[in-house]
Amino acid sequence: MSITAVRGMLALPFLFFALSDLASAQVTARKDPDEAAKAEVLEVSHQFNEAARTKNQAALERVLADQLSWVARGDRLNKAQVIADYLSENLHFKYFAHDNVVVNIFGNTAVVTGHSTSILEYKGKLFDAPRLFTEVYIKMDGRWQLAAHHVSELSAK
Repeated sequence: MSITAVRGMLALPFLFFALSDLASAQVTARKDPDEAAKAEVLEVSHQFNEAARTKNQAALERVLADQLSWVARGDRLNKAQVIADYLSENLHFKYFAHDNVVVNIFGNTAVVTGHSTSILEYKGKLFDAPRLFTEVYIKMDGRWQLAAHHVSELSAK
């Protein structure tokens, strides 16, 4: 066996590892856009929650899509109605907590689901039952906007 053949055989394991690293990097690169989008959506969700808490009308206007569909507490509201509720005395959060939040990306659309144990007062009525929520964010004009929000109360156990 020649020295060239031996060198070639010794190089095979290194070539294998190099190619497997390259393949792994390509898989990671394919996942990165979704992971980046998920992080962006979670940040916009946080901005919305903060704007709602502080009654920041400009931020609410920016985050909520013009064609917003909001279903919660027995009401179906549009963007203007949701903003009016947050700015008025109709809605008071006494405690705010979400957990088990999952974000799924479908191109320019993100579906966020989770569990809420928030306690709030809406139009004088206390809502303290745990809830499941779904939010749909759409990337429009280069930014994520909340297009749909739906809440389902869970029965108290």
